[in-house]
Amino acid sequence: MANIVLAVGVALLAWYLVSMVRRHRRGIVAERGMSIGADLGTLADKPRVRLRAVTKAGPDRVRLVLTPETGAGDGPGLTTSADLDLLVFLREEEFGFELLNAWKRSQSSLAMVVPPDSRIVRLRSIDDLQPLTLRRVDEG
Repeated sequence: MANIVLAVGVALLAWYLVSMVRRHRRGIVAERGMSIGADLGTLADKPRVRLRAVTKAGPDRVRLVLTPETGAGDGPGLTTSADLDLLVFLREEEFGFELLNAWKRSQSSLAMVVPPDSRIVRLRSIDDLQPLTLRRVDEG
């Protein structure tokens, strides 16, 4: 009798483990969008810019001047050729400030995403895939 109870217990434990792995397998199995190759494929569809200027505009604000790439290379350019002037929340001691300056010095190509009806600006280096998300300041 003890052997039967033990066998049923092991079977129930195995069933529970298998069902838990199946339920959470999304975290185990790689999916599209979770790899460097998927990131590169996604970035190819985004407008590319280069950082021309990074200047402090206040104690917690930085002004960015982004120059659109004009379709050179394998990514699309922006539809406008005018520089983009953005004011974002960022302090000098934050990681993003030094990253922006490094991108400016190296003239890295950056993919840019500005979600509609949002103050978020997402930049990602094409060279090393380093991302940076910033929040625009409403001027006015």
